[in-house]
Amino acid sequence: MNEKKVEELAFRVVGDMGGAFTMALGYIGDRLGLYKAMAGAGPLTSVELAEKTKLNERYVREWLRAMVAAEYIDFDPATNKYVMTEEQAFVLANEDSPMFVGGGFHFTTPSLWNVPKIMDAFRIGGGISYSDIGDEIPEAIERFFRPGYMHSLAQEWLAAVPGLPARLEKGAAIADVGCGCGQSTVAMAKAFSNSKVLGIDYDARSIKRARSLAASNGLTNVEFLQAAAHEIRNNGKYDLICSFDCIHDMVDPRGTLKAIYEALADDGVYIWAEPNASHNAHDNRNPIGKAFHAISPLHCMTVSLAHNGEGLGTVIGEVGARALAAEAGFSKFEVLPIANPFNLFYALGK
Repeated sequence: MNEKKVEELAFRVVGDMGGAFTMALGYIGDRLGLYKAMAGAGPLTSVELAEKTKLNERYVREWLRAMVAAEYIDFDPATNKYVMTEEQAFVLANEDSPMFVGGGFHFTTPSLWNVPKIMDAFRIGGGISYSDIGDEIPEAIERFFRPGYMHSLAQEWLAAVPGLPARLEKGAAIADVGCGCGQSTVAMAKAFSNSKVLGIDYDARSIKRARSLAASNGLTNVEFLQAAAHEIRNNGKYDLICSFDCIHDMVDPRGTLKAIYEALADDGVYIWAEPNASHNAHDNRNPIGKAFHAISPLHCMTVSLAHNGEGLGTVIGEVGARALAAEAGFSKFEVLPIANPFNLFYALGK
């Protein structure tokens, strides 16, 4: 037995344990406004932060100590004060930052609350329907993906397809399949005011939030449909169809891709985003790959299996995407040249 390997694995588990508890405390800091209270406030004692947030000082002090140990915030021993730097605020407190991680905190801890139900699924099969996954999950997912949609969708992702932005600026029909709370749909509607954009999602809570988001932005070129993804084929032809991080969650991903194929105009483009990882788990031994694979049984796979779906899981890789695309009828499949640590972007056509 290799003692070095034994020690490495044991310490890796301890590190992951610390990470799990830190994520829980990150959730507390995000939901109770501790990070936002520290942003731009300068050095603070635990008493000052407790007063600022109207929270219990002893808990605030211990939370601060944990955040310092995790290297999320800084501490000055000379003054006994805690401080959030500009860089830390950009990541932890600024919702409009392209690097904001609050959605990660928000998504992780409520997902872990479902572990007893997931254990039942391990024993008897089935899963947890998205409608039962937890009331916080739709908003958490919205917050997690919002920075990418806000800063990169129109400016980088769609722009990677030659001629597509000009076509959309002129006016086109766009569909956003699995639109969730509508952040991606609204981003496209704002960027291309001459185009008509439809967001479709099965979850009633998400569609309600999406409609509210569109209304708050005063948009008149966007609408939302609460329906199964495959119903996209019933609403005419589209010049652009998008699906971001959702096909692998579908009950019937093959049927959805076939419906997208049928709804796409002959010269249309389908932009499909999936997690940036190999279909081989042993190739994903890195922090991002580890996160994707860990999320899968707790969220992506279980919401599909809950309805006797295919349960593809979070990671299908380029190999899996190509096979599914070919089965749906697509003859064109291109990996777009977008440098993104989290997603691979594919452009498909008939």
